[in-house]
Amino acid sequence: MLQIARSLRSSLSLFAVLSAVSFASAVGAAEPAAAPATQTPIERITQVAKLWGKVRYLHPYLAYREDLDWDAALVAALPKVRAAGTTEEYRAAVSGLLSALGDPLTQVVPQAAPPPAKPASGELFRELAGGALAIDLGPRIASAGSVEVYRQIGREIPKVAAAGEVVIDLRKGPLATDPSEEGSWVLGALAGALPSRPCRGPSERYLMHSGFTGERSTSGGYYSGFLELLATVYRPDPELHSVEKKVAFVVDRATPVPAIAAALQACGDGRIVAVGGLNQESGGATIELDLGEEVVARVRVSESLPLDGSGLVADVVISDTAPPGAADVASVENAALATLRADRQSKTAAAKPLPGGVFLRDRPYREMTEPDLNYRQLAVIRAWNVIALFYPYRHLVGDWDAVLPEFLARMEGAATGREYALTILQMMNRVEDGHTGVYGHPALAELFGNAIVPIRVRWIEGAAVVTHVSEEAKSAGIAPGDAIRAIDGEPMAAAMERFRPLFTASTEAALRSRLCFAPLLGVAGSIVRLNLVGADGTAKEVTVARDPDARGKVPLRVAGEVIEILPGNWGYVDLIRLTNAQVDEMFETVKDTRGLIFDMRGYPQGTAWSIAPRINTKKAKIGAQFRRSQVSAFSVEEAEAGFYFSQPLPENIRNLPLYDKPIAMIIDDRAISQSEHSGLFFESASDIHFVGEPTAGANGDVTTFSLPGGIAVAFTGHDVRHADGRQLQRVGLQPDVPVSPTRAGLAAGRDELLEAAVLDLEGRVGPAAKP
Repeated sequence: MLQIARSLRSSLSLFAVLSAVSFASAVGAAEPAAAPATQTPIERITQVAKLWGKVRYLHPYLAYREDLDWDAALVAALPKVRAAGTTEEYRAAVSGLLSALGDPLTQVVPQAAPPPAKPASGELFRELAGGALAIDLGPRIASAGSVEVYRQIGREIPKVAAAGEVVIDLRKGPLATDPSEEGSWVLGALAGALPSRPCRGPSERYLMHSGFTGERSTSGGYYSGFLELLATVYRPDPELHSVEKKVAFVVDRATPVPAIAAALQACGDGRIVAVGGLNQESGGATIELDLGEEVVARVRVSESLPLDGSGLVADVVISDTAPPGAADVASVENAALATLRADRQSKTAAAKPLPGGVFLRDRPYREMTEPDLNYRQLAVIRAWNVIALFYPYRHLVGDWDAVLPEFLARMEGAATGREYALTILQMMNRVEDGHTGVYGHPALAELFGNAIVPIRVRWIEGAAVVTHVSEEAKSAGIAPGDAIRAIDGEPMAAAMERFRPLFTASTEAALRSRLCFAPLLGVAGSIVRLNLVGADGTAKEVTVARDPDARGKVPLRVAGEVIEILPGNWGYVDLIRLTNAQVDEMFETVKDTRGLIFDMRGYPQGTAWSIAPRINTKKAKIGAQFRRSQVSAFSVEEAEAGFYFSQPLPENIRNLPLYDKPIAMIIDDRAISQSEHSGLFFESASDIHFVGEPTAGANGDVTTFSLPGGIAVAFTGHDVRHADGRQLQRVGLQPDVPVSPTRAGLAAGRDELLEAAVLDLEGRVGPAAKP
C-alpha cells in the first residue's frame, strides 16, 4: 500500500480532498498483493530494492546532497536484511537504511496502536474570555466526521469573521490514524475568514524526471529538475466583512501544521502553539510503501520552501508528558490567548535556503570488475528500477516484477567477474529491444572477441546465408548465397541457440539476424572452419581468419554510387551513404526522373530532416508521435501517462522545389532506429511505398545508465509511433510490397529487393513512353 500526505498544503473544497485521497491510493505503482507474515531473504531484498528506487528518484535530497551515499546505505543494509531472523530485525534493517538520509520525515512508520473509542460529541465553536472564539476542529472532526464539520463551518462562518481572536485546536491526538489530512482541508472552509491581510503561504517543490537523463549525451532531451508549486496567498473574503484578528493554531506531535497557519505566522497574524513539540512531518509530502510483514516505510517526496528565510517554529511549546492531545484544554487555551495578546517575539530559528538541484551521476565503480554480493545485488536493483520507472515500452515487457527476485537470487552464485557481467547481460536482454545493450566490462569484450569473419550473413530461406564477402573470404571459396551449416564442427543452428541468451532484439527476425553473426565473432587472427552449402546444393568446407577490420572490407552493396539514375529513368539513392551535404545535389540529379528509390537497408546519416521537406506533397505537419516516462510523486496521472508530444515535420524554409513523383523505399531488419524514423517522416510527407521486409522495430533516442564494474547499459528512452499513433516498436515499418532475397538471387548477383522497387514504381507510373 502506498499513500501520500501533504503536510503544508490545505484544500479549499470537498472535491479537492477527495481528489487528493484518490491520488494517495494510486501514486507510484500498482498496489502489491498482500505479503505473507514472513518472507524469504530474497523477497525481503526485493521489497527493499523497490523502496531504494523510490527514494533514489523521488526524495529531494538525492537531487543535491552530494555528501549522501545512497548506494553505500543499501550496501550496508543488504547483509542485515539478508540475515534478519525476525520481522523486528527486518524492520530494524529497513530503519537503518532510511536513517542514512538524515531525514526525520523518512522513516519506518511506528506500529499503530489500537484506536481508542471516539470521544463524546462536543461543540465546534466555544466563546472564551474576552470574546475570543475557540474552534475545536480536531476533536469535532474525530467525533462528528469531516463532512459534517465542513458543512457546519459553512453555516456559521459569520461567527468566525466577527471574532477578533481565534484559537483553533487542530489536535487529533491518538485518533490521528487517517493520513488524509482532514483538519487541513476542512480548515480551507475558514480560509476567507481568518486572514486580516494577504498572507503568502509556503511553496513546495517536488523532484521530477522527464525521461532518464543518461550518463552520456543523447538526442532525447531528457531532463530532471524540481517542480516548484506556486504558493497560495490567503486573502480576507470581502463578502464576510471580517474584523482584524489574530489566530492561534494548537497542534501536537501527531498533527501536521497546515499551510495557512505557516502563512499567518509569517505575516504576524498567526501563532503556533505546540503541545509536546512540533510534528516532524510538517514541511513535506510523503508516500508510504508496504514492505510486507506489517513493515511500512514513509518517504519524503517534497520539500517546503522556507518563508522569508525562516523555518517553521512554535511560538509556544507546552510540555505534555501524557499522550498527545491529553493536555488540559483550559491551560492550552490560556497559553494560546496569552501569546495572541503579547508582542510577538522575532522567530529564533532561521532556515537556510534550500540548495538548487544538481545532476548527480551514479557511480560506475569501474574498479569493481568482480564485485562482492552486495554490489552485485546493487547492480540488479539499480538496473531494475531504471527500467521499471523510465523504460517507455514497459507495457511491452513481460513480467518485469518477476525479473527482480530472479536476478537478485542469481547474483548469489555469480562469484566471478565473468559470471557477474553475463548475469547483467542476461537480465537486460529481458528488455527485448534492439537498442538494449550492455558494454564496458572487460569480461564482455573477452566473451565476444575483437574480430569477425569478413563476411555478411543474414537469415534467408531458413538458414544463415552469406550475402556479401570480402576479397579474403572470396579467395577462401566463400560466395554469396552460401548457407552456413556448421562452424568449427558445431551446427550453425546450435551455435545460434547457444548465443540466444546473450543477444536481444525487438523482433524475432531481427534477433535471428544478430544470432547469424554471433558465432562468427572471436579473437583476431583465429582461424574459422565453415561447412557451407552453395545455392546449387554443393557442399564445401573452407577456412578463413577472423579480421578486426572486417566491417570496412565487406561492402553493403555489390556495386553502385550513392546517387544514380537507373535504366528506365528511375532515381536511386543509397541513404546509408548519403550525407546532408549531398541532399541538394541528390534532388537536382533526380528531379527529372519518373520515380525515386530510397535504399534504407542499414543506418542513415541524419538526412531525413533535410529530405522530408523536399517530398512533402501531402503538406503534412506531424512526422511522429512521442511519449516519454515522467517520474514524480506530485501527479500520479501525469506520471502514469507520461509526457506526450507530436514531432513536427521540418519545413521547407528555403522554398525549394518539391519532388512529386512516386517514391519507394527498400527496407529490411537492418533498418533500425533513425532508419525507421526516416520512414515515419517520409510516409507522413509522401505516398511512399515500403518494399522488402519489416524493419527492426526499435526506435526512440537511446539513453544509458551505469552499473558496478564500469558497465554501461543502453536502452530506449522514447516511445515513438507513427504520426497517426500506430505502434512501431516491436512491429517495425511493414512493407507495402513484401519481398525477400533468395539464395539463388544472391548467387546470381541480383538485388531482388531493388528489382521489386523498380517494378513497384513501374506499376504506379506505367511503362516509359517509346521514343
